[in-house]
Amino acid sequence: MSKILVVDGHSIVRSGIRLLLKDYYGGIQIDEAQNGSTAFRKSMDTDYDLVIMEINLPNTDTFSLLENLRRMAPALPILIFSTVVQYAFVKRYLQMGVKGYLSKQAEDREILLAVQTILTGKKYIDQSFIDQALEDRHVADELDPFKLLSNREFEIAQYLFKGTSVSTIADCLNIHTSTVGTHKARIYDKLRVDNVIMLKDLAELYRLI
Repeated sequence: MSKILVVDGHSIVRSGIRLLLKDYYGGIQIDEAQNGSTAFRKSMDTDYDLVIMEINLPNTDTFSLLENLRRMAPALPILIFSTVVQYAFVKRYLQMGVKGYLSKQAEDREILLAVQTILTGKKYIDQSFIDQALEDRHVADELDPFKLLSNREFEIAQYLFKGTSVSTIADCLNIHTSTVGTHKARIYDKLRVDNVIMLKDLAELYRLI
């Protein structure tokens, strides 16, 4: 019997995936977690065949969560199922070893196809992301300044793009405001920008927003 963990901050999303998979597979174990700490604890207690996870989780540093999951269980397949659909983010997570990336706009049949594909040991990437990758060839990778950012800096930059305050970012990532401020300064220095407006303009140029 396959064992799957669904990690999402919204109960309606977790319930929807659970019902979909239960209806299709029948005898299958579906566990749920609403944040990173619960997901990690359950992953330590159970040998899952697949983790289906949203990127934007409450009180969770998703990059650290993924790194910890990969360190604890290197062979554990992870499918990102997210509202974040920019290819630059997709590429970051694929480089971290996730087995699939699917938009939350996907139809039920595509969700099932992604799960089936990954459970058979293959990768699954939403076709729209593949199309974005082809379109993004107009920007050479070596010229992309965002490649200079660490995973933590890239994550914080994502919040800054949206105009999120330093204190709110700190709450979302469960870190000190001073730590966010330090990362923000490093982001500005590496990208050679002076304010959020310049950062947003640069992000738009490289299709991050």
